[in-house]
Amino acid sequence: MFESSARQSVLESAIALSPAMLDVLAKLRCYAPAKTPVVLVGETGTGKTFFARALHQLSGRDGDLTEMAAGQLRPELAESDLYGHVRGAFTGAIKARPGLFARAGAGTLLFDDFHLLNRSVQYLLLGPFDTGSYLPVGADRPLPVGCRLVIGIGEHPDALVEKKELLKDLRYRLEHCIICLPRLEERREEIAVLSYRFLEQAPAITGVPDGPRKFAPETIAALEAAKYPGNLRDLRGAVVQAYLHAGTGCAEVRLDHLPLDLQISLKFERRGDHATQLRVVAWALWKTGDRVQEASELIGANRNTVGALRAELIERRISTKVADGQMVKVGEFGQDALKTATK
Repeated sequence: MFESSARQSVLESAIALSPAMLDVLAKLRCYAPAKTPVVLVGETGTGKTFFARALHQLSGRDGDLTEMAAGQLRPELAESDLYGHVRGAFTGAIKARPGLFARAGAGTLLFDDFHLLNRSVQYLLLGPFDTGSYLPVGADRPLPVGCRLVIGIGEHPDALVEKKELLKDLRYRLEHCIICLPRLEERREEIAVLSYRFLEQAPAITGVPDGPRKFAPETIAALEAAKYPGNLRDLRGAVVQAYLHAGTGCAEVRLDHLPLDLQISLKFERRGDHATQLRVVAWALWKTGDRVQEASELIGANRNTVGALRAELIERRISTKVADGQMVKVGEFGQDALKTATK
């Protein structure tokens, strides 16, 4: 079965070289034809809205994608905003008004930052998720939910239930189709390609047409080694800032054009601060496929030092839960780290 070019267009713009991203695309294709709700789990900047659009496009649904941020729903008005109301339902209701579900029609409805919804509002959504119907305010007959529901959240539903930010009853209704979007540090092999994409977009973003068109090799290495709390947003911001720092007429983006916090040497500094040492070692292990000797030679560090820092990196990963609700399966620097850490 072949997809039309229109349906391919969103996913074709996605960069997926890492196993984590290839898994995301496989799940999108698997879940797209279904009517069941989909949960997109990811930190800020991992692309929840982008992948909601991709899911909608792949589904071939007749309607549009409707986006709703949790902060837009006020608890006292939420029932009417979601369900709509009939004429005369309350004082001032001089005419019927369709709610969010009705306006979404047969398309896709994205609830972003869903975990920020007040719990009283979450209770209103139990019916639509469970029975596929809702009752407009003042109406005597329920209406069917015609749209596909997509939820965007920053943490796995189980973690949100533990923190009492998600109703347990609602969690049970979000059991089946969960897609965990990886942090940028979990897809380092894509950073170079993403950086070039953002560099291509920089003239349009900045309005400065004659900036650099390529990166110096050490600049790409520094971008690969960096940490990105805001994920893709941070990387794009760093590239655009570097593009402006380089100025017009500059042939390439140099290391000194990057934001100051990214301008680190990828040679190991024995007396450097510990956080930077960890970043450099993590990058070297990733670059060499978790080969300690090769990583040591790459950054000019003692093999025992790299081994000790590698063990610390593994410990940090193993003690941190990731978005799929399980312990970390892969470190920053390859599959072999897990095998060593879990023996």
